[in-house]
Amino acid sequence: MMSVVGTTPFIKPMTSPSSVSPGQRRHTLPASEFRPLNTQDAISVFEIEREAFISVSGDCPLHLDEVRHFLTLCPELSMGWIEEGRLVAFIIGSLWDQDRLTTDALTLHKPHGSTVHVHVLAVHRTFRQQGKGPILMWRYLQYLRCLPSVRRAVLMCEDFLVPFYRKSGFKVLGRCAITVANLSFTEMWYPISGHAYMRRNSEAIRFPQLTSPLERPGTAGERTDT
Repeated sequence: MMSVVGTTPFIKPMTSPSSVSPGQRRHTLPASEFRPLNTQDAISVFEIEREAFISVSGDCPLHLDEVRHFLTLCPELSMGWIEEGRLVAFIIGSLWDQDRLTTDALTLHKPHGSTVHVHVLAVHRTFRQQGKGPILMWRYLQYLRCLPSVRRAVLMCEDFLVPFYRKSGFKVLGRCAITVANLSFTEMWYPISGHAYMRRNSEAIRFPQLTSPLERPGTAGERTDT
């Protein structure tokens, strides 16, 4: 399992200015924070994922046991967006050790790999159309740049999501070798290099206002495979 020593500045809470007077104790939760997920988050993760995907494709990228599997093996490759104690969006990834994805990449974590396979990105239905998907992906990619062994990120998506991920910096590798039922996918990659950059107040950064077709009313949140 990779060490995340030195990466904590990139997942610190993103808090709002306090209106509490000096000397008064605060009991409120951070307005917004980003952190790795753990197995205690698995049910919340799966509930968001299930609502986002079942109505569209009839299945989820990761079932509950698979969510627990990856959050046990490589929690440092996940990221959750928490607002006032509530999970509103998440990414789950694992390590892979080949140039292209194969069926094994859907269930395996390769600890010595240098590629992060992004399994799923999803946003709670209440928080869609607010740009949260692109913001979370941006922070996740910056976080991966702090992990010295990681060289790139890859994902598989349906064709209509290719423009969304292009705007996040991903490039098309070609048709993915993986198919699920009658669905085929495009494989995309993102180079991880250099040093991560993040301002202390990340809300001041001008994130691109990207909207996935899956964020429209009545449809699912962002996703990377099914």
